[in-house]
Amino acid sequence: MSARVNKSYERLFLILMFFTFSIIGWLWEGLYDLLRFGTIANHGVLFGPWLPIYGFGGVFMYLLLNRYKKYPFVVFMGSFVFCTLIEYFTGVYLEVTKGRTWWTYKDMPFNIDGKICLLSSIFFGIAGILLIYFIAPKLKELYSKLNYKKAAIIILFLMAIFTIDFMHSSKYPNIVKRYHVIDPPIKEIKLDRKSVV
Repeated sequence: MSARVNKSYERLFLILMFFTFSIIGWLWEGLYDLLRFGTIANHGVLFGPWLPIYGFGGVFMYLLLNRYKKYPFVVFMGSFVFCTLIEYFTGVYLEVTKGRTWWTYKDMPFNIDGKICLLSSIFFGIAGILLIYFIAPKLKELYSKLNYKKAAIIILFLMAIFTIDFMHSSKYPNIVKRYHVIDPPIKEIKLDRKSVV
């Protein structure tokens, strides 16, 4: 297989991995809600069954940390730090641009502004280990069996739906309904630039 074809497959793999982890993140948070609150909510700014923060996090972890597979501690700490920063600055960005918050760790120990907490960061480190050593290799093996043309069609279909969702949500963002059980209920709080839930 030529280097050019290999690069094309690598790009397809990364795009498919983005969507895979975006959907896994959506399912994970739905399961978390079900176990903790007994209810399921559609998370994130978008309306579709995906959370791009997980997709981007997974892809960037793979690109940055796969070269350090010989050093599990580096992989753990890299995931811990990198994903914590992504989560924190995504939270800040959403508050500034949308005037709302989509999650909070205010009730968790060792949290910063309710946007990140130690337990969540430890989870990110473990997730990085799972991604680099188990999940990404399995996904790559699975997706390598796809016909190139079929893979491209699947990606175009997903990207079309995602783009429509993104454009709509940019103007009319999805408001998470899960926090009605928290006092005060986050879904009713409008944030300004000087206040943080």
